[in-house]
Amino acid sequence: MSDETKPVPEAASPTEKAPANGPAATAAPDPPVDPEREAKIAAAKAKAAAAKAAREAASAGTAAGDGARDGDAPKAAPAKVAAKAPAKAAAKAPAKKEAAPAYADIKDDNFIAGLRAAFQEDIKEAVTSNGQQILRVVPERARDLLWYLRYDAAIRFDLLTDVTAVHYPDRKAFEVVYQLYSIPENRRLRVKAELPEEQSIYTVCDIWATANWLEREVYDMFGIRFEGHPDLRRILLPEGWVGFPLRKEYPVEYRHNEWVAENLNILEIPEGADLTGKFE
Repeated sequence: MSDETKPVPEAASPTEKAPANGPAATAAPDPPVDPEREAKIAAAKAKAAAAKAAREAASAGTAAGDGARDGDAPKAAPAKVAAKAPAKAAAKAPAKKEAAPAYADIKDDNFIAGLRAAFQEDIKEAVTSNGQQILRVVPERARDLLWYLRYDAAIRFDLLTDVTAVHYPDRKAFEVVYQLYSIPENRRLRVKAELPEEQSIYTVCDIWATANWLEREVYDMFGIRFEGHPDLRRILLPEGWVGFPLRKEYPVEYRHNEWVAENLNILEIPEGADLTGKFE
């Protein structure tokens, strides 16, 4: 069939094509008007408009007020804050503690008062320092006082926790220090006895057995001799060691001595060597 004989479709009008595109092309009928719903919508819009107007008015008023304060009067709020700030800082700042005295006499302590009454002038001082009670006793009466504290006092110190010493080369003296503890009473007491260099003090090994090693250590480090000690000899350093390391005049740096030369294969440090601990 030739093109001339083909049937020509008739041109469709726009109104005729609309149904072919689906229902959307068809004009939907208007929903029925609900008067109550329309009233609610109108009321909500009115309420939103009123709220917006109120916010704008408040914002405008605040800006105006700030401008007036800037020009006319001091700012009340910052001034109030400034006045409160120091007081607040002062309230938060920790109270400055007064420095406690290094030593304070012991008062209102019946136990210490009883010791003073029993030993009179033999107790040279009864003080506290950092919460620790300290008695200073003449060295000749130290053993008697310690015996009393162990067996006869109202509070019996059944434990000798330590014996040590302090060297005071400027006054050529030592201070022997006894640390006592009462297990039943949970109470501590420190007893000190100052004695000149080269003067000995009597042992307390028969009062507390632990004093045996403790006194040997004091002898080893300070050279203080304890009369009556059953076995007073060095305990940390070898026999033959020269000097007592915890005396203040003992040199801190290594010192070659006869014992080292004989027993250790250590070369003597040459004079002028760097002893600061730096090694290459």
